Amino acid sequence: MTTNTAATSEAKMAVEPPKIVWSEGKRRFETEDHEAFIEYKTRNNGKVMDLVHTYVPSSKRGLGLASHLCVAAFEHASSHSISVIPSCSYVSDTFLPRNPSWKPLVYSEDHLKSSI
Repeated sequence: MTTNTAATSEAKMAVEPPKIVWSEGKRRFETEDHEAFIEYKTRNNGKVMDLVHTYVPSSKRGLGLASHLCVAAFEHASSHSISVIPSCSYVSDTFLPRNPSWKPLVYSEDHLKSSI
């Protein structure tokens, strides 16, 4: 008897959220298999994280991986008092409108002006 491992792993993913790891050297958050990721650049001496690119391979699209990657990045930013610039169109046009609770972390030039 053979089992369909792809179906099994997809079913497992639907039940159990994928583990996202921070790869500081690569400046990205990625799935354990390194196939899906969100890349960032640091700005303002590490006080701002610019999310520049989200990538999920076509074989894994539709599983919510991009959203999980964003959550990991925003949770990291929140726990390290870092602001976020959503340069990636997925983050700005899809993730943030669906998850407005993260908007307070979005970097604004007004923060700079108010502290001058």
